[in-house]
Amino acid sequence: MINLRQIEAFRAVMVHKTVTRAAQTLHVSQPAVSRLVGDLEFHVGFALFQRHKGRLIPTPEALALYEDVERAFVGLDKITDTAREIREFRTGRLLLSCMPALALNALPTMINAFSERHPGITISLQVHSSQRVLEWVATQQCDAGLIGMQLVDPSVTIRPIASGALRLVMLPDHSLASQPVVNIEDLEGEPFVSLGQTQDVRPLIDQVFQQAGIKRRMRIETQLSSVACELVLAGAGVSLIDPITADSYLSQGLVSRPFTPEIPFHYSAVLPAFRPPSRLVLEFLEELKRHLADQLDTSPTPLTHNIS
Repeated sequence: MINLRQIEAFRAVMVHKTVTRAAQTLHVSQPAVSRLVGDLEFHVGFALFQRHKGRLIPTPEALALYEDVERAFVGLDKITDTAREIREFRTGRLLLSCMPALALNALPTMINAFSERHPGITISLQVHSSQRVLEWVATQQCDAGLIGMQLVDPSVTIRPIASGALRLVMLPDHSLASQPVVNIEDLEGEPFVSLGQTQDVRPLIDQVFQQAGIKRRMRIETQLSSVACELVLAGAGVSLIDPITADSYLSQGLVSRPFTPEIPFHYSAVLPAFRPPSRLVLEFLEELKRHLADQLDTSPTPLTHNIS
């Protein structure tokens, strides 16, 4: 039976014209090359070379066979090049689905830097609610999702990215802005912009206020933390939002303060449960973890966080 090593020896002799050069290229002895070529001649049933004054002259049959052999090796070279490009992240596609809080604040700078380092990679970023992100990942419509919760779901794999605490945001001239930490009792009767009922952190917020017996003056509800910040900027009251969004609005004029009792907020990556993540996905998530750690650490007021 013909094997690949016999074909390699035949091709090396055709390319380099001598057994000596072919042996050097294949890193074997000259007798080994001669034996491989002889075995190939036996299996194909015709002579491949004739010797003339110490030189090997390919037969017409050898020239015909070489055409197909060379086409096959060109294909192998292309496969090798493609594998190298994949290994070095010079080609590929990364499909992401992300909650708005990260997509609007933490991800743009990080994705741009990642893309500049891997210019051959195409990145697609879809922005959805955390629940919708879960659905996209579970149905394998994307490679990875980014959400603001921790949960157990057999259809997906959850990987913690970062954890922090909700921050209270307000205008700089607010009466609570001078306090280094805002206590829940300070919000009795305060106009409050709340995250909507479909936000996973909303029940935690409501529970904390109910246990403390504190009544907020609920003025407006919204599903997006960025919209809550815009409403606070417009003078609608104060709001409790995730630390990444709170940090991003400091430059736009809001004040962010720690809040007690602490209400945790989790950033998590979601992966399909029945499909292993690619090396590209894993590298992206590792870089995102570092990026969020840096962003949380460099906030003007340190945020409670635990990078997993």
